[in-house]
Amino acid sequence: MKKWVKIVLYSLLGIVLILCGIVGYGYYQYEWKYDVNSEKYQHDVGYLSPKNRDFVPNFERCSNNHLRGYYSSVGFNVFDNSKAHFRQFIQSNFNSKRYDDSGILNLRFIINCKGEVGDMEVNQLNKDYQITKLNNDLVEEIIQLTVEKENWVISNNISDNDKYMYLIFRLEDGKIVEILP
Repeated sequence: MKKWVKIVLYSLLGIVLILCGIVGYGYYQYEWKYDVNSEKYQHDVGYLSPKNRDFVPNFERCSNNHLRGYYSSVGFNVFDNSKAHFRQFIQSNFNSKRYDDSGILNLRFIINCKGEVGDMEVNQLNKDYQITKLNNDLVEEIIQLTVEKENWVISNNISDNDKYMYLIFRLEDGKIVEILP
């Protein structure tokens, strides 16, 4: 009889350990597997730090509400006239004869309710999507054309959400061949 009790107790212990392992693994999958460092990603993947004051030192957001993101052509109206008008403005005012760079210029920024652009992040890539350095004058000219107030919707309602925006300029031999999105 003693042997039979030992077998039952060891079997129950084994079952309990297996169940604890399954519950522990499930808890890990649910709670810890995709833990995100909150210092690295403050709010979301499109987070732009307000500490990045390289572009507009006195830029102020109109609202502390969550930013509205512009991700496609079906989003809210962020361009003053239209996206086509914005592209035409950039193409007609950009002096491509001064440059011969090829690559990708990615601008991420916030537009407040006054149509001001701030908290800009600039990424420069070559055709193989590797970080590179494009001509400083070319980058500065595209930035200056992009931030013109006439390009962006100005709201009379100060409680309107600020808008997150990104633009991708594809460059070939100093010419802008595509503006996305």
